[in-house]
Amino acid sequence: MKRKIVVIVAGLLIAALPAVGNCKKLSGQVLDQQAFRNVHTYCIQTQDLGSHYASMVDGFFKEQDKANSMVNQLPWKKVGDCSQADAVMSFKFSETEEPAQATAGGNLQTGATMGTMNTTWFQVTAVVSNRSDQKPIYQVEGPRATERGERAMEKTFKELGKDLKSVE
Repeated sequence: MKRKIVVIVAGLLIAALPAVGNCKKLSGQVLDQQAFRNVHTYCIQTQDLGSHYASMVDGFFKEQDKANSMVNQLPWKKVGDCSQADAVMSFKFSETEEPAQATAGGNLQTGATMGTMNTTWFQVTAVVSNRSDQKPIYQVEGPRATERGERAMEKTFKELGKDLKSVE
């Protein structure tokens, strides 16, 4: 009897291993699995951002206003009215400046001078919250991007897109 149970359990484990092996690590964190699966529409919320960052969000979505854009290829549909959305997407920006070496034209052999110039880096976290209770259900932070916050938004949306494809 014990041997039969061991064989059955071993068979179940062997059958389950391929499914476990196919699980992809998500870039973001799903905080509420059921609510995340129920999202089909979302809206953008920028009123908690300063005007500087809100204009970056607006600029990003204006760039994405094409049929084949990354945002339009997501399985979620963006809607303009948050009362009609399943979820609300908000953003957190971090901005840092780091010194970088730069030349003042030419090359070092012809006497170009080296100098230090600050490079601005942006990083964006997207937080998806349930519209009805505002509880966060998913968040993802994209890789850093230089100079333009819109570029950091693009990187964050790429991570979101990968995550959505892996949980379908």
